[in-house]
Amino acid sequence: MTDLNTKSPKFTIKPEPAALTGEVEQMLDFVFGPTRFDKASYLFREGVQPVPELSYVATIGNEVVGTIRYWPILVGPSRHPALLLGPLGITPRLAGKGIGRTLTFRTLERAAEMGHDLVLLVGDVDYYKRFGFVPATPHGFVMPGEKRPERLQVAPLKRGILGEISGEIQHIHGRQVAVPGLVETPLPPMPAEALQTEALQAEAR
Repeated sequence: MTDLNTKSPKFTIKPEPAALTGEVEQMLDFVFGPTRFDKASYLFREGVQPVPELSYVATIGNEVVGTIRYWPILVGPSRHPALLLGPLGITPRLAGKGIGRTLTFRTLERAAEMGHDLVLLVGDVDYYKRFGFVPATPHGFVMPGEKRPERLQVAPLKRGILGEISGEIQHIHGRQVAVPGLVETPLPPMPAEALQTEALQAEAR
């Protein structure tokens, strides 16, 4: 029997099977709440399926305790193909146990093997810098409708790609995703304690 209070719970990482999709969605609702679909990043996932080869789950026994997905997007005037990471969700009682770290490293490595060269996300800067993510705005990336552009991050999977590609993130099917009023009324800086909580939840929205 696994002791869930240990520093290293015995979890299994594997590609997300179709049979677990419902359980994954229930876990994400529990972790992030029903308003998670209101976030700007979700607008780029509407009408799109996640990349199946990069959809992974973490399980303990028959329970889903972690999930990560990636979605195809386009970037800039050249409509360069890229990936949008998220959500990365970990069941709260196991936050900080290495599940999110393992899911992220495993799938970024797989993405590079598949030939992807650019990954973006919206999440906590301190949490994701360990995976090679850096603030995206200084490199010229823009997510329409995102209220906290400082949380937009990018990870290059190919040397020199940040100097080649930049611009506005676009829906893979060419849909308009700008949300009126969101960019013009940014939120105030988030308190440090709130950022720490998000990092523990390993949130990439």
